[in-house]
Amino acid sequence: MKKFIGTIFFCVVLSFSCSFAIAESLLENIEKKHKQMLYPTVLVSLEQGAGSGTVIFSNKVDGIIVSLVLTNYHVIENNVSVEQEWDSAKEKKVDVERRRPVDVEVFEYNNYSELIGTIGREADIVAYDEKRDLALLKITDTERLMPFVAKLYPEKKDTGPWIFSDVFAVGAGLGKPPFPTSGFLAGFSKDINGNPLWLASAPIIFGNSGGSLFVYSQRNQYELIGVPSMVSSYGWGTAVPHMAWARPITEIRLFLRKNGFGYVLGDIKKKETKNASR
Repeated sequence: MKKFIGTIFFCVVLSFSCSFAIAESLLENIEKKHKQMLYPTVLVSLEQGAGSGTVIFSNKVDGIIVSLVLTNYHVIENNVSVEQEWDSAKEKKVDVERRRPVDVEVFEYNNYSELIGTIGREADIVAYDEKRDLALLKITDTERLMPFVAKLYPEKKDTGPWIFSDVFAVGAGLGKPPFPTSGFLAGFSKDINGNPLWLASAPIIFGNSGGSLFVYSQRNQYELIGVPSMVSSYGWGTAVPHMAWARPITEIRLFLRKNGFGYVLGDIKKKETKNASR
């Protein structure tokens, strides 16, 4: 009888221990999702229109703190213009590119999910690629790093990601505070310029452009694998939100290196290009 009672007591204690461990693991995963996916996501605002962005770097560069926000070119294209001006030395009109700063809103939370406000920052457009539909914004500071930075899916660590991988799209859809949706990595294709696109079934909507597509990797962390850029449509332009196309991490790496920001990927740091190419 004593053995039986002892066995029951042991099972009850074990059950409580397992329940506590499960609850602790779930809380740890919730915290990880917030810190690694939601918090690095920002709202990118212009005088006309808005989109999303993701903080992918924040550190000291040449003595100042530089934070870099990845987004789509079409999100910020209205702030890039080319005008003709008279060049006295050449005695003719020449094309002059102008890039107006954009506003970036960083969101702050209590208890993981309770939004308590935003911090507005001004960012310069330091690089863009119209055909790849990618752009990079730079925020400078003398004191403060960005508190949360997304991790990029690394090169040559594995052969993924793969179709059927669980993915999360995070962005400021319709100009709202960033929110996540989930789905699968669903396919690989190319755009009309021959640049790669990845298909995901995590729904997105207007305003999600420039945000992020994450996967939970073999490194036990959420890593950015793409920038959501567009949705499929049919008929007279009816959007299909769960057929969402993203600019993949392979294109992001090419874009960063082409414009002198390979150090974000761990390359040996080079001077930032003052007039980064399109």
